[in-house]
Amino acid sequence: MRIGRACLLLLLMILGACGKVPKENPPAAPARKGPAEAPLGMELQRGQEPRERVWIGTRSVIIGPVAGPLARKFFVDPRRPDMAWYFLRTYAPFERKSPEWDLSFHGQGKARAGTTEQRMILEWARQTSSEAAGGHGGMAYGLALTWHQGGSSLDCQDVAVYLTGEAVATACVWDGEVRGWLEPGALSRLYAWFDHLAPFQAGGGQTQESLRPGALETRLVFAGRGLRPATAPEETEIQSFGATLFAELAGRRNGAAPPPPPAAPGAPQGKPALAPAPAPPPPSHLLLPPGALNPRPEEVVLALPEKPPAPPQPPTQRPAAPATQTEPTQPPG
Repeated sequence: MRIGRACLLLLLMILGACGKVPKENPPAAPARKGPAEAPLGMELQRGQEPRERVWIGTRSVIIGPVAGPLARKFFVDPRRPDMAWYFLRTYAPFERKSPEWDLSFHGQGKARAGTTEQRMILEWARQTSSEAAGGHGGMAYGLALTWHQGGSSLDCQDVAVYLTGEAVATACVWDGEVRGWLEPGALSRLYAWFDHLAPFQAGGGQTQESLRPGALETRLVFAGRGLRPATAPEETEIQSFGATLFAELAGRRNGAAPPPPPAAPGAPQGKPALAPAPAPPPPSHLLLPPGALNPRPEEVVLALPEKPPAPPQPPTQRPAAPATQTEPTQPPG
């Protein structure tokens, strides 16, 4: 009888133990990855309606509603993949929030992006997503200011500056354009103006000075989003900012000097006035050095040997095959 009770008690203990689960740490949540992309990329999410999600990788852009479906778009501008590659390989991961968009940057670099660099990458991602959504390129999105100076259709100089930090200079006598990137200090000044000052236009009106023969007209268009009107000294400072940028970019154009000034008033007809010798371009203090944002420098490195290889030796004659081994004279088939 005692043996039967002991067996019954032992059986109840075994059945009770079967319903228990050993205490263990819960499995770690899987790493968050971009849709159909490697974990290397940057993600934008719009905080307001309509909620939208954008994933920018190194080869394409995936865009669509937060709830789906998402559509894959190719980069419209051929320079975008290289810049995405540079950002993601240079800077470490970070989070950046703005009134309209939240950025989750999943980079694999070692450099810590400062406040200005984070804003630059956010603006670049917004510009890239706008191009992908519209299906066409163009730099109209994110334009911060334009500076123009000229006196005729053959004598004009222009520079456009964008929130991405890119500056583009053109001139009537040039065949193309010259691009550069603002250094962090200059870009920080641009963001401060853009965030606090209201939009304005300066110059462009007819004055006694502009009506003088040979005079150059200067016009500035500033697309700020602040509320405070710019003071006269601030307008002058921003105009000087645009003029200096054009001079620096013009100095990079194949080492050429800026376009020559118009002929001096009263110069004899048929003989153009002698222009002074072109001065060397001013030192760059608003732009990063050329090649500072070289996206893939290691892809062009050639591993050449220190000494050339020895010349190949002529092949040695092989002994004749034994008579018992024969080879077919024609290919099979």
